Amino acid sequence: MDVQDQLRGLLLDPGPSPEVASFIAQERDRLDLRSILEETFRRVDLGPRDLVCRQVAYVSPEVEFLLRQGARFEYGSCDVDKLLEDTYRYIELGPLEFKRRAEACLSPEVEFLFTQGASFERVPCGLSWLVEATTEYLRRSNQNKNNFLFQQAMHNRINPRWHYFLGKIYKSLLKSVDGETLCHIVHLISRQQKEFKIHTLPSEARGIFWPYGVNTGNYLMDASIIELKGRSDTVTIRVQGRKIPALRALLQARSPYFKKLINDNSEKESFGIRGLHKMIDLAVLFAYIPHTNPRIWEIFKPCDSRKLTENTLNELINILYAANKLEMPDMFGSVEQYIVIHGKSFIYAKNAQEIKDIAKDANAGILERYCDIFIATNLRTFTLFPSLPAELRMNIWRQIASQPRLLMASRIRGAKLEIPPHIAVLSRVCRESESEMQRVWGEPRIDGINFEFDIIWLDPYFPSPSTSLEYSLTARNARYCATPAPYPGLDSEWEYRIAEIIYSCPCLKVLYLITKALTDSDEFEYCRGFTNKEPTTLVEARGWIEESAHQRLREREGLQEGLPNGSPLPRIMLIDENEISRLTPASE
Repeated sequence: MDVQDQLRGLLLDPGPSPEVASFIAQERDRLDLRSILEETFRRVDLGPRDLVCRQVAYVSPEVEFLLRQGARFEYGSCDVDKLLEDTYRYIELGPLEFKRRAEACLSPEVEFLFTQGASFERVPCGLSWLVEATTEYLRRSNQNKNNFLFQQAMHNRINPRWHYFLGKIYKSLLKSVDGETLCHIVHLISRQQKEFKIHTLPSEARGIFWPYGVNTGNYLMDASIIELKGRSDTVTIRVQGRKIPALRALLQARSPYFKKLINDNSEKESFGIRGLHKMIDLAVLFAYIPHTNPRIWEIFKPCDSRKLTENTLNELINILYAANKLEMPDMFGSVEQYIVIHGKSFIYAKNAQEIKDIAKDANAGILERYCDIFIATNLRTFTLFPSLPAELRMNIWRQIASQPRLLMASRIRGAKLEIPPHIAVLSRVCRESESEMQRVWGEPRIDGINFEFDIIWLDPYFPSPSTSLEYSLTARNARYCATPAPYPGLDSEWEYRIAEIIYSCPCLKVLYLITKALTDSDEFEYCRGFTNKEPTTLVEARGWIEESAHQRLREREGLQEGLPNGSPLPRIMLIDENEISRLTPASE
């Protein structure tokens, strides 16, 4: 029997298993795994949908198994583009029940093919044909059309490889969408505030440095607003004796407050409201802008004058209150983010508590959190420290002394014993601090490293831990290491770099995988790509990542034998690159 046929039979019975993996390893040079991968994808993932729509994120277990054995398409090959076309026709242009993720569009099968190098711009039928076919398919059924649009409006974090294709569909499709549906789309997207991570650790080099924003520019929002602008009639808002022209339908879509006001005055083309003219004018301007981008607030940029900057902050706080009143959460979040981004200029020792109280009153949780961290990281202004109980003071010194630092392994030479500068400075503050620093640190250490809590950065661009002298000097004692997270694919490449670190670090307790996890959604996406599962909570995503990492490492031949003294595998955790870089000492 041909070796290809043998593998086809084994994939059917017993199916994905160590036995089949062993066969692939033995016959790898004689096997065409790419063709087996395509056959399996067409047979299972494009097979009967009741067999495919199971609790996995991207592909069937059979395809996942082949990927882990090293099967893959040739990047950018004609075969994978043809497979993309066939997959799109079968699923996206098929019945709603063919779609997964609660009947949503943008199927995971297509997203998997993106990772294999497929592109809509290279499909054999041509991109324009696919756009026309999709538009016609959606126009034939209001259920299909509304499902397509509303699902994207509610879940607007879309793989960028869809954007160009979807942009063309929106341009054609939205012309046939009624105004009520357009308003509902804009309303759904307007309810979503911009996501960003909150960094809670002080940075010795850069002060309080947060937040990193995420670009949530929404092509569907852009296209819907442009279409609404061309259809909406004009109304006039009177405030403080001045007039503001506005588009009726767009205001109704962006703000429930304006929607009720306009509906209650449906026969009028002009109506008055209470408030500050500048605030209402800004709200109307914001309603016209597709992207929730804080650059709209650049006219409120802080300056060198403390008095003028305080006045600017007061205006931004007034906009927060106005956004609350007008029920515009995306505007509220955009202003709040702008204040925090410029927090170093807006927030200082004398006003931090006042701004915190204002933020709490306005339900501005991010701004309140910023003020909390500012106060906590400026304890030198806290004059009551000597009055605290001795036990609490000692605990504070102990916590400061044991804060981890991120140290580059490539810069550790092991040449001398020393105490790090920040510990030496703290030791000279008072007798209590000297005693606690001595208790925590003891004698000087090699290069001033405390392996009980310091984190060692293993840079993949330097020699590997097993061959590098610099790494070998530190790896023996490192409890905590960090390294860039490998690409979260389902193939077998991921394990090699991680296993090498574990071999070289016998005392390792935690390995941090550094990635751009700017939002919780980024961790969800890493989990989907790495585990082929669809998490529903952040705790679940993190647990699955670690569980899958351990499983893949254990399955790697010889790993368990390579672990020193049968040691357990370390914890494996994702961490945002901006968060962990804040632990780097100023000298680094």
